[in-house]
Amino acid sequence: MTELDSRPAASSAALAGTVAVLVSLALAVAVVDPILVLTGFVGGLCIAAGVWALRSDTHDRIAGGSVAVVIGAGVFCGTALLATDYWSLVVALGFPLAATLVVIDASSGLVPPTDATDELTAMLDESFVVLVVGICATIVCAVAAAVRLPWVLVRVVAGFSVQPLVGFVTLQVGVLLALLLLDRVTETLESWIPAPTATTDRTLGRLDLLGTSWWDVDRYVKAAVGLQLLVAFVPTAQGLFDRFLDSLPVLGSALRVVLSGPLHLPLVAGLLALLSILVVERLRQWLLQWLGDNPGRLLARQTGSIVLPVVLLLGALVLTAAGVTRRVAPTYTGGGHYGSATVVLLGVLVSVVVLRGLVTVLSELVGAELLSRRVAGFAAGSGLLFVMTLLGAERGLAPILVLVGSAAALLVWDAGAHASSIGHQLGRDAETTDSEFVHVTGTAAVLTGAILLVMLVRYVLIPVAVPTTSAELSLSSVVALGLVLLAIAAFTLALNAHDGGPRTSSDRSGTRNEQPATDGD
Repeated sequence: MTELDSRPAASSAALAGTVAVLVSLALAVAVVDPILVLTGFVGGLCIAAGVWALRSDTHDRIAGGSVAVVIGAGVFCGTALLATDYWSLVVALGFPLAATLVVIDASSGLVPPTDATDELTAMLDESFVVLVVGICATIVCAVAAAVRLPWVLVRVVAGFSVQPLVGFVTLQVGVLLALLLLDRVTETLESWIPAPTATTDRTLGRLDLLGTSWWDVDRYVKAAVGLQLLVAFVPTAQGLFDRFLDSLPVLGSALRVVLSGPLHLPLVAGLLALLSILVVERLRQWLLQWLGDNPGRLLARQTGSIVLPVVLLLGALVLTAAGVTRRVAPTYTGGGHYGSATVVLLGVLVSVVVLRGLVTVLSELVGAELLSRRVAGFAAGSGLLFVMTLLGAERGLAPILVLVGSAAALLVWDAGAHASSIGHQLGRDAETTDSEFVHVTGTAAVLTGAILLVMLVRYVLIPVAVPTTSAELSLSSVVALGLVLLAIAAFTLALNAHDGGPRTSSDRSGTRNEQPATDGD
């Protein structure tokens, strides 16, 4: 934040957020299952709280905000899975989303200034990458659990055996490959230990003596090994080598056993260790490049997207190790837990992408000067609330609730725009409570009068003038008349809006203090 906190004024912003949440909740509960609606609102408010925490300077609050956004995205995904039909899905997500947009703009601002870093956008972009990596990891674990990969590896190692000639040649290839890898591994270890002690210095020196580059290997050695590889898999050569071993009474049997696999296992383990060091170094370099100049802040932003896959993977591992299986195919068990984790991560990823797309659309509208940055969330939230109210009217929502929803949308927009104007000019904490109260009270009075007028026409004038009006005509007339009257009320508010900026309490007190002097003159 800058020295002047230009967020919307606290009182009017809190009122706009409260009205949006309560009215959206009431209208949604009147249309679909309350459990479904409450789940959607929990997810939306988690996202709003997370966005508020992301717009801070402390890493612990940013980390908490990241976790809250990811949890909210997961709850939104759960709401979509609980919906029984398309209409329930639209209502269960539309009303909470409208309230969420208003609350975000009221608390922290949905679209930040162009010269400020958008922590929400950065968090969503980085979460996409981390969640994709987590999904890939859960898929690999699901496949490994489904085919019982650990037991397969144990059986492969226990039954590992090769033809003696093939084993003799592959041992040479493995040793040569290990010597070539030692050069790279030595350089990596030296970079990890910038100031080696006497012991580590001697160890690294011995590794230098063992390691050698590809170009330092004698060409005759490389040719010999290559020729052996070509010959080793020829049945005639294998038969001749077997006859050679049979010609050695005692040593032949020992060589046959040794060359059939026992020496390959430690060699493979050593090669895997060397390759692991090189892979870890590559990952370290990638992490350094990814973390950038401020790794603490980036990791704080990614806490949620890192913690969620880790928790799901550990939970699936514990359930699988405990013998709790879930059949995913007629012959595979144990991979169902990882499959469920994959589905959850996919749902969270979809929610993150949708939220990122919504922020991008609003930012583009702001960039095209079709929408003010300071009221982007209020405008989008109140507009969505108005649209959802119309959809609720088509689904049998009571006329009084239709009018209340439409009036609440206008009140949220007016209070949010007024709060944004005060915050931009005087700051969020300016002493303008009286001015805000007068403005909001006037708006509420006009909207209440419009609602009462519509209800008077609907329940008094229409039954008297047209006693046989059908139910369908009555509902349509109420909705149409209500929208017209509310539009007239909004137009009246716009005409009566004052041109000057809001006045603070200190300004009014100064005016009162100067008045006696003026009268005296």
